[in-house]
Amino acid sequence: MGLRLTRAAVPLLTAALFSSCIFGPDTTKPSPSPTVSAGPTRPKLELSTYQYALQTKDKIRVGIRDIGPPMSTRRADGKYDGFEADLAREIAKAIWGASDDPDTHIEWISVDASTRMTALTSDQSDITIAGLTIADDTAKVVDLSDTYLKTGQRFLVKKTNDQIKEVIDVASGEQTVCAIKGSVWDQNLRRVTNDRAKILALETLEFCVQALTSGAADAITSDELVLLGLAFKDPNTKVVAKPFTDDRLAIGIKKNADAERQGFRDFVNVVLLRLVADRTWAKLYEKDVTPLSGDKKQLPTD
Repeated sequence: MGLRLTRAAVPLLTAALFSSCIFGPDTTKPSPSPTVSAGPTRPKLELSTYQYALQTKDKIRVGIRDIGPPMSTRRADGKYDGFEADLAREIAKAIWGASDDPDTHIEWISVDASTRMTALTSDQSDITIAGLTIADDTAKVVDLSDTYLKTGQRFLVKKTNDQIKEVIDVASGEQTVCAIKGSVWDQNLRRVTNDRAKILALETLEFCVQALTSGAADAITSDELVLLGLAFKDPNTKVVAKPFTDDRLAIGIKKNADAERQGFRDFVNVVLLRLVADRTWAKLYEKDVTPLSGDKKQLPTD
């Protein structure tokens, strides 16, 4: 089972991690987490685990999207910036140690919505950090980590628009909201407004952007991370409304068939917990996401 993270759990986790650093790991039960020995050596990992196999190969393949801020942006040198890319670097550090440049151990694999799971099932990537939503259908195909970010559906409007602040403001039908035709975003908005929202359903997100620019639409609705990327490209727009859906993103891992990914999902979950306990997660969020979102978070489930 995945590890559940709450605010109350963070101090306990921090104390437990501090204790393990002093007294060493509990030898009565194998631990998927790395035990760092003294000196400039790599973390000692259990020989039977997939993370040890990666350490031996000296490389981890990370499936990631070229979608733009704040999650992942491909640079001219082929490396990536953004929140998801930084999480991948933290996993690499847990395998090879903080003293190594994590990018020397990462092979970045470009994926999109249609290839982010097949990259795992076809063994092209070891993990994908590419906006995978925790859902039963997804979990049937690949293993999923615990939540690394809670997100949801919001609106993009022009900065001069003060009429749309929350979802209730579009439920009167006086504002036109563009959504991709037949998409989950279209369906969600119809559901939460009891079909009272005035929706302009278009074939692509690009068409919706054109509609917003021309005034044919007053807002665009989609996942907030997509909208934050659009706001980055057009400083005359802003993202508004609290998320009115609850979507939790997880790191994808190939299923542990025949023990070929032995201990790896637990290892990744422990890394995520440690990032929260030492506030690295919050610092990465503030660095990568806050400049666009305007908010700060302490936990992936905030």
